[in-house]
Amino acid sequence: MPAIESRPYRVPPARAVAVNVRLLDPEVAFEDLPDVWEPGRDLTVGITASLTPDFWEVAGIGTDEDLSLVASITCLAARTKWRESVPFTAENGVWGASVAVVVDGSAVAVEALIDVAVVGPGRTGHPDAARGVHRAARLWNLPAPPKLLFERLGNDFPTSAVSFEHTMRLRLPWAIETAHEADPTWGVTSAIRLYVNTDFAAAERILDGTAEPMVYESIQADIYVSVLHQLAGWRTSYTSAAMNEIVQEEPTSLVALGANVASALGLDLELALRLASEEPSRLLDRAREAAGFMSEHRE
Repeated sequence: MPAIESRPYRVPPARAVAVNVRLLDPEVAFEDLPDVWEPGRDLTVGITASLTPDFWEVAGIGTDEDLSLVASITCLAARTKWRESVPFTAENGVWGASVAVVVDGSAVAVEALIDVAVVGPGRTGHPDAARGVHRAARLWNLPAPPKLLFERLGNDFPTSAVSFEHTMRLRLPWAIETAHEADPTWGVTSAIRLYVNTDFAAAERILDGTAEPMVYESIQADIYVSVLHQLAGWRTSYTSAAMNEIVQEEPTSLVALGANVASALGLDLELALRLASEEPSRLLDRAREAAGFMSEHRE
């Protein structure tokens, strides 16, 4: 059953606001951005909004009260955010607002989410005048926030190059991160990602494939462990049969990757997840062995 959002103040219906979101620089469609964008290039996103005549009545506020269009762009991978706001004004009887958000091209990676909201006084209906208004209430927000995709999703493991210092990560040459909310049905590209630290001189070699073999063996072992640890958290919510069913139906899902990892370790998925939960050090040993870690140095 879909969730229904409830707010403690009056809100207009979705149709009460018409919004247009577009790229101003580069001036291309959202789906074409990965083909023209280069790392370091700034982007400008333009957002315009207009209100229907019944917006004010349904929201229970007067046209003399402050109302703002607020736009924010968030890059979760780089842990950065940009926000701009502008008041609504009337022109030829139509209330509207327009804002541009400039995104620092050197501080983004993977994708960014665009959030658009109309912010103003929310009428709570409380008999106490002091509690009758919710200041800076989100009276309306864009139902399906568009994304800025900075890269095409291919067959390679999802990988991004970012500065760990600027994004407040530990000082490591790379890290495997999983989306905390990701469940077994999520696609691999959304659920897990390899981040390479551009603060290290070795980053370029890691990315272009010229680093030492043991580097890639270590990364592979880290990926094995991270995938199984993430899935192990769902052992009590998904039976083995349910996970195996997902593997068959969703070959690009996180659990399908987990099944392949378990197979590479010489285990079935259920046993691999048990190791991840109960014996993580043994799992790491199995992952290193399966990845052939330092095998080229074996006598």
